[in-house]
Amino acid sequence: MKRRLTLLAAAALLSACTVGPDYRRPELNLPAHFEEGHAVPTEAPNALHDRWWTQIGNPALDRLVERALAHNPGLEAAQAALVSARESVRAQEGAYLPQVGAAYGFQRARVATELASPLSDSAMVYNLHTASLNVSYVPDLFGLNRRTVESLQAQADSQKYTLAATRITLVSNVIAAAAAEAGLREQIQAAEQQLRLQESMLEALRALRAKGANSEADVRAQELQVATLQAALPPLVKQLEQQRDALKNLLGAYPDEVLGESFTLSELHPGAPLPQTLPSTLVDSRPDIRVAEENLHAASAAIGIAVANRLPQITLGASLVGQSSTSLGQLFNSANNFWNLAGGLAAPIYSGGTLSARERAARAAYDQAAALYRQTVLGAFQNVADALSAVRNDALATQKNQLAVEAAQRSLDIARAQLRLGDLSVLAVIPLEQSALQARLALAQSRANELADLAALGMALGGGWQDNEHPARAD
Repeated sequence: MKRRLTLLAAAALLSACTVGPDYRRPELNLPAHFEEGHAVPTEAPNALHDRWWTQIGNPALDRLVERALAHNPGLEAAQAALVSARESVRAQEGAYLPQVGAAYGFQRARVATELASPLSDSAMVYNLHTASLNVSYVPDLFGLNRRTVESLQAQADSQKYTLAATRITLVSNVIAAAAAEAGLREQIQAAEQQLRLQESMLEALRALRAKGANSEADVRAQELQVATLQAALPPLVKQLEQQRDALKNLLGAYPDEVLGESFTLSELHPGAPLPQTLPSTLVDSRPDIRVAEENLHAASAAIGIAVANRLPQITLGASLVGQSSTSLGQLFNSANNFWNLAGGLAAPIYSGGTLSARERAARAAYDQAAALYRQTVLGAFQNVADALSAVRNDALATQKNQLAVEAAQRSLDIARAQLRLGDLSVLAVIPLEQSALQARLALAQSRANELADLAALGMALGGGWQDNEHPARAD
């Protein structure tokens, strides 16, 4: 027994040798700001909290987001994938320890008369019961199992960050869907109002035509305008219905389910600007970057696996307790026990270049993962810069469109006053009504864009997600 323990201890010491590169996060020359000429102050905190969408101030939207987080099948699939990945790590970690198993076998045999019986009583027909407790152990001589566990752990972490990214994307999509629905409702309302104005103009033109005050061409042209507006309404209604179906899909609901929540632009407000994160912290606050990094980590561990597979492997085995008897009642008699120890050493000598090619392939895969990691970081910075630019310009557009609405309304008020005094005709007022409607429509569109781009910025900044398990792993 002491000898066996000594062998196991020696094997454990040998397992400290782990071949292949030890992973370290690649050096990144990060910029000081996201956009040219728009640096973030060095004291700017990453204050985006994990329920940042509540600043929109719409309880109905908050309920839909929570429902989506609870019932979206895509999110549930990502959660299940994370559980599976973590259990794969635990399964592989079991190889660190000796494997113990029990076995029982029964055999009835007859010995040929020309052969000697293996039994002490020379019986030619006999039963044989065998029970054993077996132990096997594969010392991790060059870190093959360590690198395998490391690779699986990196894949599990990648899945954890994929789950976080899925959650952030889902929240952003729900907000964007609500904003799109509100914008479509506003467009339909404006189109209906404009149609009514054009129909009024058509009636006025027909009355004037009956009096001979205008031409038939004027009436036909206005009829075409009315028909065009009538044809534009069904596609907008179709888009609204499809948008509602898309929102239900995000919630894990079927299209025939009736949603009590509906949205208009007057109910949705962008709220206070989202806080900007420092560029240096973006690599830790974006789950997609962490996914790319863990893929790189797994590729690094794969190199060690490929190298270790080219080196010798030792296997130790033992039947610590074994019993064999022709009688089940005498199976555990001390006179019927047996034991054995075994060990093996296997080393590849010639594989036709397979093992060396696999190592080269693993190193090339690492180079590929490193390039994809850098590309992901570059894409994240572009994503944030684009979102910041969109939010800034949306706010400016909303401000200008608000001024246009106020100017159009003032002109319309003056014209209506002149109409009441008899200084203007109805035909002179209707174009001003149209201009006021167009201005309100442009304002509604810019407000819808603000909401959609707010959701995009929240996603670009990482959605308030923070990795509490591995807050800033550098190696």
